[in-house]
Amino acid sequence: MNGDSFRILQFTDLHYGEGADLDVNSSRIQAIMLQHENPDLVVMTGDMVSGYAWDKTQGWFAKRWAQLTQPMIKASRYWATALGNHDDEADLDRDQIVKLDTSNPLSLTQRGPLDITGATNYVLTVRSTNGDPVVHLWFFDSGDDNCLGVKGWDCVHPNQVQWYLQKSQELIEADGRVVPGLAFFHIPFPEFMNVWNYETCYGKLEDEGVCCFSVNTGLYAAMRSIGNIASVHCGHDHDNDFFGNYYNITLAYGRKSGYGGYGPPPGWLRGARILEISQNPFRITSWIRQEDGSRVDEQPIHLPGTKQTFLCCDALGKDLKEKNGGDLIF
Repeated sequence: MNGDSFRILQFTDLHYGEGADLDVNSSRIQAIMLQHENPDLVVMTGDMVSGYAWDKTQGWFAKRWAQLTQPMIKASRYWATALGNHDDEADLDRDQIVKLDTSNPLSLTQRGPLDITGATNYVLTVRSTNGDPVVHLWFFDSGDDNCLGVKGWDCVHPNQVQWYLQKSQELIEADGRVVPGLAFFHIPFPEFMNVWNYETCYGKLEDEGVCCFSVNTGLYAAMRSIGNIASVHCGHDHDNDFFGNYYNITLAYGRKSGYGGYGPPPGWLRGARILEISQNPFRITSWIRQEDGSRVDEQPIHLPGTKQTFLCCDALGKDLKEKNGGDLIF
């Protein structure tokens, strides 16, 4: 961390692989974001590639990955990845994707513990110039679908939650204090519905709802119990971009970044959420950078008790696999 701040640019749902023209536009957006923001780190919160668009040829995913990382390589920006539900639907599984990702020296992605669910479960630490930890960046693999066999979206599984609790205690002991953290994963947990329903939020919910874990595995509760997570950042729902504070933890969607996949809604521009972390005192400032270069500092207010949603969108009878003639892809 050079100086008093550290800037993160969150790309989410880039969805490369659905067409050459779409991928060119997604790369153009990346270049615009990187030029305007000059981030210290790019975080990709899943569905970087539309694995469902695989043409059944070997090497297809690696080609898409080379395309999507090129703007960051050209800008010499470090990145870190949390896998989404569509990334592993082509010719590489989750382990192979992480191996491919980490082969580039600009990638800070890590293969997490082998004895828990998922591949991208790891922690990065941002330190001050004197080496003291300023913030821990937590990455979780929220999987594909059907959490614990329950139909719907996948989740951060109980063994991952246990890893988080154990790792948090290890870091608290090593740091000598509770160092604040930011958490990144693809599929939101059910508390995103709660913050929308019962707290003042900023931004919009234009999707079918909050497409959250089909089982609440207690990740938010674990975060509350430890008290080391300041904010949680997800993607997955292309037509949602709201954020709000739920009992001292900010829950925030990114902004749909890529041209593949559905969305964003009419009137929205693709873009990225920016997170600027300051120390002394610790503070997170956020805004959205849009593809036309404009910066959105103030999103529309949503008051509690209006336009409420009480079921994860997978429970509304929507198809989880395709958006073609009315079916949905998230």
